[in-house]
Amino acid sequence: MNETSGNPSETPVQRRLNFFERYLSLWVLVCMGVGVAFGKWQTGITDALSKLEFGAGSQVNVPIGILLWLMIYPMMLKVDFSAIGGVTRKSKGLLATLFINWLVKPFSMALLGWIFLQHVFAAWIPADAARDFTAGLIILAAAPCTAMVFVWSYLTDGDPAYTLVQVAVNDLIMLVAFAPLVMFLCGVAQVVVPAKVLITSVIVFIVINRSRAWYERGSL
Repeated sequence: MNETSGNPSETPVQRRLNFFERYLSLWVLVCMGVGVAFGKWQTGITDALSKLEFGAGSQVNVPIGILLWLMIYPMMLKVDFSAIGGVTRKSKGLLATLFINWLVKPFSMALLGWIFLQHVFAAWIPADAARDFTAGLIILAAAPCTAMVFVWSYLTDGDPAYTLVQVAVNDLIMLVAFAPLVMFLCGVAQVVVPAKVLITSVIVFIVINRSRAWYERGSL
């Protein structure tokens, strides 16, 4: 419940998304359409951009990495790892989050990808594409989203400190569990994802990005 100053004339402030955030799904669809059209019309440019990788064979694209940094960085500045001291407070909520993020979501997504992409729709999807899509689903499922956690917590008038605890714990787990979990699930689904790709992804998107954000936060 929102707190007021005690003045009966005052009403709780209703939290709302701004115009851009409210129609985020629309902007995503527009960007996807523009990106597909640009890729069809400017194949030379897209081919050149696709070759920019963090090391030969890493398959981690530099332009995509930079854009993801720009998207995640502002949210990561809000992560305060001193909040990890409150990890035992409301432990049921934290345990439920970890159970869903690391035991339910990755395994269920891998199972659904294997069932639908490699069997149910196998007649309509080329085998190589089905394996690639399955790998993509597994990778997405094994990477908990941290940015949107802050948004939903804000809109529901959640506990900011406890939200930071949840994000911090999941970030720490991602450092050690993401690559092994993805490799295991891809192996079960008979999909090959080179270990170099996963390790590079962890270093680029988690270690470097998070470390830089934590450093900037500490210097504020």
